[in-house]
Amino acid sequence: MNEQQQFSSQADNQNPEDVIKFQTAQIIKQIEELVQNGAMTQEQGLNLMNFVTKKAFEKYTNYSPAPKEQLQEESKIQSPIPEFFNRDGRSDVFSYLQSSDANFDDDEISKISSLVEKIEKTAIDRYLKEKEHEKTLNSENESAKQRLRANAQNAVSDGTNNLVYTREQIGKMSGAEFARHERAIMDQLKKGLIR
Repeated sequence: MNEQQQFSSQADNQNPEDVIKFQTAQIIKQIEELVQNGAMTQEQGLNLMNFVTKKAFEKYTNYSPAPKEQLQEESKIQSPIPEFFNRDGRSDVFSYLQSSDANFDDDEISKISSLVEKIEKTAIDRYLKEKEHEKTLNSENESAKQRLRANAQNAVSDGTNNLVYTREQIGKMSGAEFARHERAIMDQLKKGLIR
């Protein structure tokens, strides 16, 4: 039996305020794991933690004992799945919200939808920036190789050095290999040794 199941079985004997504290701590722990796994930024995680803490505090301060069935009904989101949550990943968020003991009204669902959308947009923007940076580096690398090949084709060798690179050797080099031999290649280029 896991920790949450044990606590749930003991909840009948627990003070409802303690249940709220425990559940809030569990939600915050899950948010921290999402931040650590890179699913959201620290700022987004902090904002979500603040939101959850605020709602838990409101529930804690506004708690009035009610029959167990009424509490269970209130904790569920009563409306059908909003269209926003009918997508992969988003449906997991909605399932999580439904399974939590927090009471979310339409306004809060709308705020959570906005937060999810912002997290998705931030993740996409970050991915696109990384891809653009990678593309720029590859482009600059290829440009440098092409300039080197062009210079190598136009250079005249005086035949004074037996360890001279050829255009074909340079063209077959990986970016890392080229970087390792760049100084020697450039010196040979300046001297007109590369054929």
